[in-house]
Amino acid sequence: MSRVAALAALVPCLLTSIAPGAFALPSPEAGGAAATGARTAAGTLATEPLSPDLPGSPNLPGSPGLPGSPEGAATPDKAQQGKVTLALSSVSPKAAEASGKLAKVRITGTVTNRSGHEQTGLTVRMRYNGTPLTSRAQLERYAAGQPSQLLAGVGKKFVQLTKAAAPNGTQSFALGANTADIGMRRFGVYPVGVEVVNSAQEVVAGVITFVTFSPKPGDVKPIKVGWVWPLIDRQHRTAGDVFTDDDLNTQLGKDGRLDGLVSAAAATKTPVTWAIDPALLDDARQMASGAYQVQGLRDDKAVRKPKSAAADAWLKSLKQGMKGDPYFALPYADPDVIALVRNDQNNQIALAYRNSQVATDVLGAQPSTPMAWPPLGVAGPSTLKQLVKYGRVGTGPILMSSANAFGGGQNGYTPNAVTTAEIDNRQHTVLTYDDKIADVLDQDTRSPGRKVLAEQRFLAETAMITAEQPQTPNRTLVVAPGRHWNPPADLAQGLLNDTASVPWLKASTLDQIARTPAQQRPQQPYPDEFQGYELGPGYLDQVHRIQQEANSFASIVVNSPSPVYERAVLRLESVSWRGRPSTAYAARRRVSAELGKDTGRVRVVSVQTALAGNSGMVHITVANDLPDQTVRVTVNVSSENSAKLQIGKLEGRSPIDLRPGDKVTRNLPVTANGNGRFRLLVQLASADGDDYGDPHVITVRTTGYGRTSLLITGGALAVLFVGVGVRAMRARRRRKAEAAGDGRTGTEPATGAPGTYYPGAEPLVAGDSGLPEPGPGAGGPPGAAAGAAPHAGPGSGAGSADASAGSASGPSAAPPASAGRGSGTASGVQAGPGPSGASGASAGADASAGVPAGSPGSGYPMGPASDAARSEHGAGTGAGAGSSGRAAGGHASGNGTGPTPLPGNDSRATVRDSWSSGRAEPSSRAGTAADGPDAGSGPSGSGRSGRSAGADEWTEAGGWFGARSRHGSGNGSAPGNGSGSGSESASGPEPESGGGSGDAGDGPPSDGDERRR
Repeated sequence: MSRVAALAALVPCLLTSIAPGAFALPSPEAGGAAATGARTAAGTLATEPLSPDLPGSPNLPGSPGLPGSPEGAATPDKAQQGKVTLALSSVSPKAAEASGKLAKVRITGTVTNRSGHEQTGLTVRMRYNGTPLTSRAQLERYAAGQPSQLLAGVGKKFVQLTKAAAPNGTQSFALGANTADIGMRRFGVYPVGVEVVNSAQEVVAGVITFVTFSPKPGDVKPIKVGWVWPLIDRQHRTAGDVFTDDDLNTQLGKDGRLDGLVSAAAATKTPVTWAIDPALLDDARQMASGAYQVQGLRDDKAVRKPKSAAADAWLKSLKQGMKGDPYFALPYADPDVIALVRNDQNNQIALAYRNSQVATDVLGAQPSTPMAWPPLGVAGPSTLKQLVKYGRVGTGPILMSSANAFGGGQNGYTPNAVTTAEIDNRQHTVLTYDDKIADVLDQDTRSPGRKVLAEQRFLAETAMITAEQPQTPNRTLVVAPGRHWNPPADLAQGLLNDTASVPWLKASTLDQIARTPAQQRPQQPYPDEFQGYELGPGYLDQVHRIQQEANSFASIVVNSPSPVYERAVLRLESVSWRGRPSTAYAARRRVSAELGKDTGRVRVVSVQTALAGNSGMVHITVANDLPDQTVRVTVNVSSENSAKLQIGKLEGRSPIDLRPGDKVTRNLPVTANGNGRFRLLVQLASADGDDYGDPHVITVRTTGYGRTSLLITGGALAVLFVGVGVRAMRARRRRKAEAAGDGRTGTEPATGAPGTYYPGAEPLVAGDSGLPEPGPGAGGPPGAAAGAAPHAGPGSGAGSADASAGSASGPSAAPPASAGRGSGTASGVQAGPGPSGASGASAGADASAGVPAGSPGSGYPMGPASDAARSEHGAGTGAGAGSSGRAAGGHASGNGTGPTPLPGNDSRATVRDSWSSGRAEPSSRAGTAADGPDAGSGPSGSGRSGRSAGADEWTEAGGWFGARSRHGSGNGSAPGNGSGSGSESASGPEPESGGGSGDAGDGPPSDGDERRR
């Protein structure tokens, strides 16, 4: 048999010399990486560090289990194709004995041919050493080695693997040996190996595990072991009910990681101390309370999920599974406290502890063990101080790493769990957990064969610690798996059962362990290399800005059931973001966008307003568009240019409470000094006076014409109303006069032939007009009628003389038409308005020869007469040419002498049909009466009518009514001088009197006077 064993050991050496590196087997001195590489070639049970898990898995920087991190671990190698794999299914007993049922070591497992080709002659066998290990370092070296190199003994029983010979073939096996046959005789840890060889006796797979031989009663004093049972997970939520994934629902469900931890603890009587992240309970409560949304960090739309039955069931089982076990709460979302202290954000630690109240709300019980647990179990003095201060730890212990935070024990032995650290110049109790055991448990134990190796290694490690000082009492050990520990539920349950059942261990709580005597150990400084795993300052600065916005938003929310964005920011500061920068940045952007959207829903909606003057009210409207939150705000307004726009006090009560969907308007009095556009800055603030959001700008546009415009408009309306009233009164009087028949209305038909001013009319010829012939001495140019008398009423005269008391203000309408010498009288009735451009009527009398007063170009209206009756009487004498001023339908009598008698305008009643183009309708009392220039132009001079000081009202409202009387006299001295008098009578609502001056004759103008009534 010894020759066979020697041959088996020699074959691998020969293969190594033939193909270096193909089957490299480490020597006991190699250990570490060399052993790891060998086991990779040997089978799936290799524990070498492989590629890290994807972001979001438990094996991340800052959480136990990332290769290369202080809490390193391994994951299954995907490069197992092309190899023969070996996976152990069970190893028994947990604690072997010399006799009885526990005296036989039994190992089961499976072998799978993944080489892709036929493997003939495969066999599996057991290997052993026969001597117990002497140290934990030796234990680690054997765990990483290969049986063929480290274990000399070979089991007697071989199992042929015929089913596994075929490609992808799998076959189970079972190996056994008595404890006496493999050298187990005293308390200790014994390595036992299993290997697979082919027909050429080449080792194609192998693994080493450990079997602990139980001590006899009284040989050892058991160690007190306290378990930290972590219920911590990475962050799944940004804000509100929006989750970044639905992975938490899976973990809380059947066979999920978190469900397995709870069910394992509930299935045993072994006490544990729960370490709970309140954010995990908060997320589970959110999912269990109703529908929630799932939106990936890079997805545009959210998917609505129904109420999670798994979360509801998990919360209920947690409350039952704790069974009164002690627990302590981490700060909310398990923040990276070291990075926060390094970036002077200590207030965030206080905020995280304040929000840890969620654990009490969900579990219905206060944390029974005040305790702090920094990430990786390592922190500097400043961080420890903040944890003690804000965590309200008091004299409670701080949980820290044994190997990374403190120096080793005496003589190389594993030190006790209880020690002290100086915090804020005082000694504080510290519980140290064993790093090696934590590393073993944090390995991937869900791959085939890994679960058995982890459990056997746990038993071996604890037995080695006990064997170091087997008779020393009150030795303590704390087992704290990584924060994101992910064991199979049966492994977790088996570890707890082992703690309570094996003779070298005694289950305890952390409180009981903390009361044992402390073992003084030197405290190590914070490792510099750990800083590379912390959240960076740039990232935390961005989160801090979000925190400031979140604080502003929270300051206006009234009775919020939970500070939504406060907790969202704490999630962004979680230590679980270590090693996942791109995912952390995406989560930060999501929270920032959601916060900005909600912040903008409480806003000022007013944009621009106009003032119809230099003062008025500006309406400021505040809206709350949040769907389910009431806010309380104050409104602060300032003028950007207080010299130009001054503001008063905002009306209404302050602060303003706005329920969801409410809008409230407040009025602000303002006064502008000048016209233009001015800006008001409206700043919303909390009830405490803290600014909320950015200032809102309202543009105020002022014109300054408001009061003036009102006065002008009011005055115009008043004039309009008065004018309408006057018209109405005069119309009424006219109707009464017509109905009573007490006078002419000026509408009598005219007699006589029309003048030349009628379109198409023949020129007047003496004798065919039906008018009286001129008297003796009449003369004129050929073709002109001499001494034409007015056509309304009898009369006679030789020549013409001006006897007008009016003032000529309009131009002469017609040139002289006739001249004569003589005297005569004429009387008649004048009807019609004065000439265009004159506001009054001529007071002079016409004594003309042949040309009608309404000749073309005169501008008098034609058509049916509607004017009031008017009569003028005048007489005058003068030397020189006598001429009449223009009068529409006026009749005059007079005599005059002169070398060249000139004809006067014909006096006839005009028919006012329409105004000629180019002539405006006479205005109402806006000027002076006008006769126009005299018609005579003799060599000695011309007579001119006197100037009327009063204007005749030809355009009174309601028609041209009324009868006038006028008396006037004038004289002048000149080569031709003359005098004349005239009278005018009028009836109407407004008698008038006036004075004027005029001249008569053909000499220079001379003063005259007039009396008028």
